[in-house]
Order: sequence, then structure tokens, then C-alpha cells
Amino acid sequence: MKLFRTLAVYLLLVPTVLLSLLPLCVHHFLARIVAWLLGPVLKYRMPVVFTNLSRAFPDLSYMEIKTIAKDYYLHMADLICETVWSLTRSFRHISRKGVVSVEGGEMLNDMFIRHGSVVVLLGHTGNWELLPGLPVYSEVAEYGYDNVVSAYHPMSSKFSEELFMRLRSFHQFKQANLVPSSGFLRYALNHRSDRKVYFFIADQCPEGKGQVETDFLGLKTEWVSGAEAIARKTGMPVAYIGIDKKARSRYVIRCEAICENASDTLPGEITGVFSENLENDI
Repeated sequence: MKLFRTLAVYLLLVPTVLLSLLPLCVHHFLARIVAWLLGPVLKYRMPVVFTNLSRAFPDLSYMEIKTIAKDYYLHMADLICETVWSLTRSFRHISRKGVVSVEGGEMLNDMFIRHGSVVVLLGHTGNWELLPGLPVYSEVAEYGYDNVVSAYHPMSSKFSEELFMRLRSFHQFKQANLVPSSGFLRYALNHRSDRKVYFFIADQCPEGKGQVETDFLGLKTEWVSGAEAIARKTGMPVAYIGIDKKARSRYVIRCEAICENASDTLPGEITGVFSENLENDI
């Protein structure tokens, strides 16, 4: 069974890699087709998109909401096509191409030098799939791929999980740098003396399952606070990363400090600052 699954993964991976060799401008054209399929044709999660936008921005007219929704589908298609394009490009090439630049990299690097380990919080904004190249994009970084660890949620499908792992570790970023969120606290404690930069995409969660509640885009929102709990337990500094999309395939990664010692903060304080930063970015 595992052999057949691996073969199926490669049957999908090989044409994806070949598609990746196409120029970025071709991927932009393909993204418009993907956006058209996801939106007007398949209407992928369209009721959810319109409902959430209407709740978050009640002052906007229907036509304004419709325009944002259209832009959302193009942005999602861009993410898919940019991720495919980046598979066969080195992070250095992506940086030279001007796809990603960094602001505040000195602050994150300084935290790493002074404290040895840093917890970094970010949301699903910009193109977070390009973030593993941060050690290259930030020319001042004294941390490398071996120092970077990302939390992720394992998929229920073994096929999807294997495909996900192979895509994520296509470059210098190794599978060992991807740690399931359920075992992240244990991992952080076991590697307490190591120099690490821990990345968490901290999302809101379904009602009744979050540990921290904030006002987010005018709505009561619950958040997973696992990253905050790890930072407070280990006394690590915490930083926030925002990814601004300036144009198609033009992103700026912003690094901002949240606190120097998470142990000195109150429960929920770090998550509150994170949600506020994310709301401002949106």
C-alpha cells in the first residue's frame, strides 16, 4: 500500500515539477484561469467567503464585497501558481527576482543572537509558502535552515501528507524541520538548549475550542494559544511576521517584536497582540 501511495505521489509530483519550469509570467496567466475556475465556475466556498466578508466589513456595499471576493480568488490562485513556480527556483533566485524582500530582519536576527531561540507568530497572509527562505531573503540572518522549525497540522489522508512533506522539503528545508503541532511543546522542551527559530501560523479556531478570545474584525474570535504557551513556558522572546502583498508576486516580509521574555507576560497577552497585528494587516 505504501509503495502504491508513493508512486501516486510521484505521478503528481513529476508533472508539477515540469510545470514549475515555466516562467513566472506564464504562471500569472495560469492563475487567472485557476481563479476563474475556483470562483465563477466551481463557486468554491463562495457563501462562506461572502458571509465572512460581510460580517468583517459591514459598512461595505455588496459590489465592494463582490470586488474583494473576486480579488480573493485571484490571490488564492496566485498562491497556488507561485508555490508551483518556486519549486524549481532557489530561494536566492526568488530574492534576486524581487518576489520577496524583508523589513526588520535585523530585529529578528538580534533576538536570535541574544536569546538563542525565538518564537515567531504569523497568519495566513501574503504568501506564507515562501517563508522558509527567510534565512536567505534576510541578508543579515545568522540563522540557517537547520535553525528554523515550523509547526504544522498533519493531514488525515496519508497520500496528502506524503505529498505535502515532499513539496515542503523540496529545497534546503528538511522534513526534520517540520514538527506536528501536537508534539511541538515536547520538541521545544527537548531542544531547549539548541538555537532555534520556531514558526507558528497561529489561526483562529472553531467556537468552543480556543483558549484565548479577542475582538477580531468586529467579531468575537477564539484562538489557539499553543505557541504562546510554549513561549511562556520556555521564556523565549516572541516576534510577529506580517507578509504584505504589494503586487502580484511582490511580497514584503515585516518582522516586529512582541516581547523579549514571554514568561513576563500575562496569559493571553501575546495572542492578543498577535491578533491585533494581524487585524491591522488585513
